Amino acid sequence: MAHAHTSGETVTQESANDLVRAIGAAFNQSPPPTRVWGVQVDSTGPDWDAALATTGKLDVQIVVLANTPLNSANAQTVGKLATHVSTIEGDGKERIGVAMLDGLLTADEAIALNTGAVQKERMVLVAHRSTDDVAAATAGVIAGYRPHISLLLKPISIAMTQRFSESEIDKYDSHLINWITSPVLLPGQALYLGEGYTADSSHNKKYIDIVRTLDDVNFRIKAALIQAIGNLRISRVGLRSVATLVESVLAPLVPQEVIERFTVVIPLLTLLDKDPADLTAAEAKQIKDARGTRRADMTIEVVYAGAIHRLAVQLVFTG
Repeated sequence: MAHAHTSGETVTQESANDLVRAIGAAFNQSPPPTRVWGVQVDSTGPDWDAALATTGKLDVQIVVLANTPLNSANAQTVGKLATHVSTIEGDGKERIGVAMLDGLLTADEAIALNTGAVQKERMVLVAHRSTDDVAAATAGVIAGYRPHISLLLKPISIAMTQRFSESEIDKYDSHLINWITSPVLLPGQALYLGEGYTADSSHNKKYIDIVRTLDDVNFRIKAALIQAIGNLRISRVGLRSVATLVESVLAPLVPQEVIERFTVVIPLLTLLDKDPADLTAAEAKQIKDARGTRRADMTIEVVYAGAIHRLAVQLVFTG
């Protein structure tokens, strides 16, 4: 997995600035990410818009603003990150953002900040009591696991001696803010992520693994389909080959328990399977129009975590 970190200082070999520390915090996790990208901004006047625009050109999945805690002063800046990860377009560009709450905030002050632009399914918020870059560390934890693995009670390597009270944890939990914990039932007094929430208030995609798994499935399908571009036509054979390609991607994920089941629906294929003599005028026109525009729609239903998720794909045939 790759990360894009933006920082407020210039990177040098002689000094460890915010960007260097953030990258180090990500790599310090176990298992660690495989690759981390660093994007610099000017410390005297950070141009976050330009930095995020640069990040938008990178093939990354997790984006963090180095050493930029979410508080009233940084709410607008973190909001830019949330807007970036929620609106970026392009195949393979899907991503999530991770932000840490200011460690000096009370629980009531922290939960009040999960609102507006940051309250999105593609944002992850973390409460802590540490001087480390917890956002970068959390991003490193997320990247170290396969997308469908829950982040609940995954170890995180940071320095933090003060623990949250049960009442504070209850507040974070009810407002979809993750927290750092050290359960007494786990030996060693190590630190763990208390949950794996996104900041989505609608609860449609409440957990990080749901968003990441669907992104991963979407990427796998499109990567398989792009290899068929120019080789298949809008015909029974061509569309059935498309369905077979998608099934070859998704079928192995079922026994691996990544997804529960799936269905591939290509409405035009249903019409092509009919006897031409049985087609209505409207159905015949639909086939003719699809061949003329060389486009066909496909819907993929994936059951993950007990819920049905639909992926809409428009097939474009160039030959």
